[in-house]
This record gives sequence, structure tokens and C-alpha cells, in this order.
Amino acid sequence: MDRMAEIILQRPSVTGKELARELGFAQERSVYYWLHKAGYAGLKEFRTAVLTGAYALAAPPVGSRSLRAPQVAEVPLVSSFQRDPGQPREYVVTTQPVSHGAFALTVDSDEYRPLVERNDVLLVDPGQRPGDGDLVLIEAGAGLPILCRVYPSAQPLFVHPVSGRPVRLPAGYERKPGPTVLGRVVGLQRVF
Repeated sequence: MDRMAEIILQRPSVTGKELARELGFAQERSVYYWLHKAGYAGLKEFRTAVLTGAYALAAPPVGSRSLRAPQVAEVPLVSSFQRDPGQPREYVVTTQPVSHGAFALTVDSDEYRPLVERNDVLLVDPGQRPGDGDLVLIEAGAGLPILCRVYPSAQPLFVHPVSGRPVRLPAGYERKPGPTVLGRVVGLQRVF
């Protein structure tokens, strides 16, 4: 269970199939077996528990040496989306491998609860190509970034990360080529 939680913390949008593959299970249903055995109705409930801190990871044994992160990066924290934010005033430290253009953004909405809370910090990497169901940040002409899941194809589908409904684009935007993907969400930091 702890390994599943670690994977979810690293990639909040991970699917049951991806978890099964990373854990070495032959079938996706093995993931759900262990979730049910631990008292969770499914992956969505467990993901919420992990991301809200209701499921606490086991602490390392007393006296064990903690491992150092293999790589540490500082990414600029932007308070709002701007094409040229100028010189950032704050940075977010991460151990996630990120590309040079990565940035962090503070969520200022309750629209994405319980997956993402107000004041959570999203780590966004424009250099990572999103896969099916990955969380991405898009710009759709409204001036504010929109958090959604993407299903890339010839006509990409952008859906709300909680409700699963297609993202509503600003009026008249449907005629344009489509939203601009600003980057894949590669991490989430929650301050308690």
C-alpha cells in the first residue's frame, strides 16, 4: 500500500493499469484487490486519502539512514499565468526530474477538490509529453490556466479532472485550433 501511495504522490493522475505495471502485477485487478483488502472502495478513494494526507505513509525504521534525493531542482513559483512573468520572486524546491522550462503555480480555486485543494502548488513541466489521462495545464484564451486531464489524439479531449466532463472553453474559442497545453503536471505540493 505504501508503494502505491508513493507512486500516487509522484504522479497523482496514475491509473490502475499503470499502478499494476509499476508494482509488477500481472493484472490491474490485483491493485483493486489490495485496495479493497485495505478498506478502500477503489482507486479514487485511495488517491484522495493519499493526496489529502488521510493515508499516512509508514515512517522508516528508527535509526535507519534517510536516502538523499538523487536530484534537486528549483522551479519558479508564478502567482498567475503570464507569458513573460519577469524575474520570479519565489522558487519551489523539488526532487522531480524536470526540464528547463518547468514552473510551479499556486491553485487559487476550489473547483478541483478533492483532487487538488486551494493553495496547493502544482509543478508543471512543458518538456514532458502528456499521456492518456495525465493532468495538464492549458490556456484557452481566458487568461487563466485551466487544470484538466488530456486524452491526446488527432482531436485531443480535455476533461475536468474531478467530474470527467469535457472542459468548457470560452465562447468563440471552439473555432480556434484548440487550447495550448502549457505543460504536464508532474507534482503536487500541499501545505498543511
